[in-house]
Amino acid sequence: MVTNRQITWFCRNRPNGTTLASTLSVAVLLAGLTACTPVAQPHSVESTLSQLGPNRPLAESRLAGMSTADLLAAGQDYLNAKNTQLARLHFAMALQHEPTNPTAFVGIGQALYLQGEGNQARESFSQALKTDPSNSAALLGIARIYREQAFHSTAIEYLERVLADAPDQVEALSEMAMNQDAMGQEAAAEALHRQVVALRPQDPSAFNNLGFNALLQGHYPEAVEAFRQALILRPDDKQVRNNLATVHALNGDEDLALQQFEVAVGKPAAYNNLGYIYMTQGEWDKAERAYKKALDLSPIFYLRAQENLERLNRMRTKSED
Repeated sequence: MVTNRQITWFCRNRPNGTTLASTLSVAVLLAGLTACTPVAQPHSVESTLSQLGPNRPLAESRLAGMSTADLLAAGQDYLNAKNTQLARLHFAMALQHEPTNPTAFVGIGQALYLQGEGNQARESFSQALKTDPSNSAALLGIARIYREQAFHSTAIEYLERVLADAPDQVEALSEMAMNQDAMGQEAAAEALHRQVVALRPQDPSAFNNLGFNALLQGHYPEAVEAFRQALILRPDDKQVRNNLATVHALNGDEDLALQQFEVAVGKPAAYNNLGYIYMTQGEWDKAERAYKKALDLSPIFYLRAQENLERLNRMRTKSED
């Protein structure tokens, strides 16, 4: 499935000199590039098996009689069920039979990625590419990790290898578009997002990402339309509903923004979110009013609104100096 993207804030200077509160998902938030890529500890079969501790001999004996194909199939089943430890165990045992099997390395990489071990996952994907240089799952896995680490140019290099063999590979197209969004190439990214929507018209994440791109460009009506289509396909997606609420707020439709935020996160949080948007826009009075409303609705439990109100006062004081 195409990756779903959630609103997070920063201000981008637009060509006309004004600022627009833009959005990027947490995964692609521009936080500045470091001088070099973090180095991962080399993956090894032993590192996976050693995590079993005293249960290792029993586990190995039970799995020893399984064929490589059966181990890979079971590992994939566990991976689909998000049971990453058992998935890694089966893939590691498959590597004991076939030490260079690319499918096993990809499976371990995907499990490590789900566990938040991006650098180790990248190393496992790289091991798969040594045997199968055109393995699309490994190339995509590495590209996704580099995007999340804000190494967008490097991510694109891996995605180009996927698209060279499969020009309509949806995940690669979506990843390419997200990298272009992050690099300020929203117009080029829009064409790719639309291509993904055409290829996956029933995927709500595709419409969400198209709406995200429209929001980056300040095309609010188009963003609203795309987010609404995503909600038609997945009505209970709070992430998309928050995105829609944000577009309404940026477009000056406060009532519509509050309605959508309230459905997604409740009334106190709705006013807190609205206050945060106003704060990023320098609308101090509106932000203060929204934060105070959040506190009135939940004075004891809604501490975040109080923290944001204090932050607002610091920002306002600084802007007036």
